[in-house]
Amino acid sequence: MKRNLLLFALFLLVCSSNMSAQAYYLRGEAAPCDWGGNFTPACQLTDPDNNGIYELTYNFGAAPIGRKMFKIYNQTTDSWYPGGDNAWYIHNGGSVTFRINNATKVVEAVNSGSFSICAPGAFSGWNNATPMTNVGGNTWCYTIPNPGNYEWKPTVCGSWDSWQPSNGERNVNAQNWFVATTTPNEQVCVTYDPATGRVSPPAVPIGIFVRGSAPLCGWGNYSPTCKMADPDGDGVFTLTLNLGSTPLGLQEFKVHNSASGNWYPGGANAWYAHKGGSVTFKYFSDTGEVQVIDGFDGNICAPGEFSNWNNNFSMKSFHNGMFCTKIATPGTYEWKPTLCGTYNSWQPGSGDRSVNSDNWKVTTTIPNQQVCVVYDAATGEVKAGGTNVPTMSQWGLILFALLMMGIGMLTVRQRSLAVAGTSNANFSLRGLPFRASDYTKALIFSALAMIAIFATAVYSFGYQLTTADVPGSILALPLVAYLVMLFIEEEQ
Repeated sequence: MKRNLLLFALFLLVCSSNMSAQAYYLRGEAAPCDWGGNFTPACQLTDPDNNGIYELTYNFGAAPIGRKMFKIYNQTTDSWYPGGDNAWYIHNGGSVTFRINNATKVVEAVNSGSFSICAPGAFSGWNNATPMTNVGGNTWCYTIPNPGNYEWKPTVCGSWDSWQPSNGERNVNAQNWFVATTTPNEQVCVTYDPATGRVSPPAVPIGIFVRGSAPLCGWGNYSPTCKMADPDGDGVFTLTLNLGSTPLGLQEFKVHNSASGNWYPGGANAWYAHKGGSVTFKYFSDTGEVQVIDGFDGNICAPGEFSNWNNNFSMKSFHNGMFCTKIATPGTYEWKPTLCGTYNSWQPGSGDRSVNSDNWKVTTTIPNQQVCVVYDAATGEVKAGGTNVPTMSQWGLILFALLMMGIGMLTVRQRSLAVAGTSNANFSLRGLPFRASDYTKALIFSALAMIAIFATAVYSFGYQLTTADVPGSILALPLVAYLVMLFIEEEQ
């Protein structure tokens, strides 16, 4: 009984082995493993290590036989692979290795010799004769002039023999590949694996990278030199690049998260003006904000509806990073602060740099009213600014406040004197304190102080004098001087 069970188990094992083993054969244009159905061992793929990869290396002879089509035929299941159009190989003499993965049914051909890869597609006029550039490491790249979404395929130059976009399998009529570019002159690259004969998009390092128009960190560059770092883990990634002593001028860039595929800023490119030396880039992962510190020391211009969109309409520069311009006629206008001579600007609100920022808006209420922006050298941003002093044209409120302050001080003084028994508690104009000598000194001091305040506001903060400032200050001066006199008297 035990012997019968043992024989039965052995029988099942043999059957199972026979059922799992596959009879794969090479079929193609080249003899002797041609389409005619030769089932000799010379044309059979085998799997000696039982890893599911069936392989055959066939020596076609020293004389090159060129480009040939082939399939792998499974005699066990009467199936052909690849399932649609034929695969291909290029024989330049010697052996070619053929493989099929029993699990995925993906076919490979590893041929001797080399060939160039072209990039026919919508961006190249479907030209299959101009080679891509071999940038090293079996990586081939093509520069696409204009941003957009394109169909294309990598091919053996001069033919339409290509690779399937899904798995890199060779196919004489492979499906089209797709690529989306977001910037001018962006590169599309593929990698040829000589060990498998497949072509696939190159493996992209994971990280946050600066990519742009500057040669050091171009649009297709994933060099460690261009990788941003966040050593303290606060979510702010930084990179300082020394771009050389020779000024590169105006450059465009984005920050690319290779893990997510996202680009920052999300719309148009950011920019910087390289004047030689280093440039620092910052990326805030929580907001997606991008900053660049390039040592910008140029002028800011104000193209807009009030300047006929003249990008050389210069704003006046003040030492504290403020830039101002006067608008002749009151109204509401669209405009944008720009790097003079260009339309490269900053986004309204956030201050982020953009080569195609949204228009800013400003409303003025008086002739020759001044509009200002502030450049922050620590962030490279420009935001809406103004005079950093109170609005001095509101003289009615200022005078009223001075009067209330004076009455309050006199009331408190009168009550203090009454409590001390040196004066009547009732308020009287005749009892108002006034010393001509002290008042004269206070008047001179107040006038000089007011002139100094206006001068500081105008020359340091970009304040623009209004038609109400002179009469307003003349009316306010006696009140201010009287309050100063009261303070002097209290001190005495």
